Amino acid sequence: MWSVLVIALLFFVQQAWTQSCNQFSGPSGTTACVRIPSYNNQYQWATCLTDSYILQKSFKRHACISRFAIYCWYQCMLEVHGKESGPVTSDCSCSPSSLPDPALSPTTSLPSFCYSPSGTSCQWYDRCLKRKYPCRGTNNDDPLKYAEEICWLYNNRNSVFSPDGRKWVDGVRKCLQVELVPLLRPWIKPTCQDIAKTAFESQVSCYMKPDEGVPSICDLDCKEYFKIFWLIKGRYVINVETVAKSLSGLWNIDDKCGSNSTRNCFQEGGKTLIKITKLTFQKFTRRGKRSFDSTPDETARRKFADGVASAIARGLNWDTVVMGWFAYPGDVNTRDPTSLEMVMVLADKKALGIVTSSRPSFNFNQSLQQLSSAIEGATLPLQVHGYNVWVKSLSLCVDKSCDKTQTLASSDKPPVWPVPKPAKRNSCVSISPQNVGMYGITALVNMMQLMNKLAF
Repeated sequence: MWSVLVIALLFFVQQAWTQSCNQFSGPSGTTACVRIPSYNNQYQWATCLTDSYILQKSFKRHACISRFAIYCWYQCMLEVHGKESGPVTSDCSCSPSSLPDPALSPTTSLPSFCYSPSGTSCQWYDRCLKRKYPCRGTNNDDPLKYAEEICWLYNNRNSVFSPDGRKWVDGVRKCLQVELVPLLRPWIKPTCQDIAKTAFESQVSCYMKPDEGVPSICDLDCKEYFKIFWLIKGRYVINVETVAKSLSGLWNIDDKCGSNSTRNCFQEGGKTLIKITKLTFQKFTRRGKRSFDSTPDETARRKFADGVASAIARGLNWDTVVMGWFAYPGDVNTRDPTSLEMVMVLADKKALGIVTSSRPSFNFNQSLQQLSSAIEGATLPLQVHGYNVWVKSLSLCVDKSCDKTQTLASSDKPPVWPVPKPAKRNSCVSISPQNVGMYGITALVNMMQLMNKLAF
């Protein structure tokens, strides 16, 4: 249903701002301070935007009044809050004297496409958002990296998706950009943390409803969902902790799908796609003492779980060309804070169709048996982030939530970790200031004895 507020705003603005927002040429990004009767005659910001952007942002609830218009004004209360009437909030409020105001002018000149992204250009993040807000190189940049990777995923790996998968990825990459566009308004001054928060919070909503006529993540079949997840995960084999929160959100999306979830199908066509395991372990300092700092923040716990999984794959020489893994921490054991839990998901990338290689597919049974034997035989001395890690048990999860498990191996004896090599010592004698006199006397006596011997 189209909002009558768009009609009211157009009528008002056309009287004074027609030249600033031409219905055929725009340009996008032009701003105006307008007063609309339905908002208690209070002033608010409005932006010249494309009709396609307004339709996308509002899920087709709002549109330009003229069906021939390419551009029109979009008021802040409608765009940001979805409010068609009532008081104007402080984040949208303005006064007639606000324009022209140098303080509200964009500090960085942006191309007009920044304000109405089509979603087809992955350069939007660099040329628009990052150009205005240079948050690169900080942890706040992580959600933007993640969104950017989804965009490039469509461009670079489009052929591996089904038609529904292509529609979903295409819809999500556009949705993630559209949700960030309001941050480009000249009257908004977000911090890098604000931008990261908005980017992260928009992920789940874009997964669930990318756009009108685009399937939800809940509508995709099991294999397509796993394929999307592992393609994104594959971009972060080394530094997965930087986007672990976003990956966890995508992995746990079933909580939002409810009864529509079909993610417990781990096989298709006689091939195993994934297996999910649960491990318990303890970490020790290099001196062999238990580590009691087992309640770090969530980011540190995710990073450590990723490090343990990486060490296992490396220690058992698993072929990471055809297999993928994803690890995240389990619940904290309040009764025994030294005992840690993690979930490790293993995937056959060949079975998922995202890797073509002459190498054989990942052998789940053989690899899990190898890991079980190493745990029971205490032959897996892992070292992660400066700690020695003892894996005490391994279980196979029956379902994706890992509520039901089957024990595969357990150990009551820790492995023997390699003894750290002692630091090299300087071969030169170190003489403290208080011993200088003693060493000097000793050298003098030795020299006199030698001279006496030579004299005879």
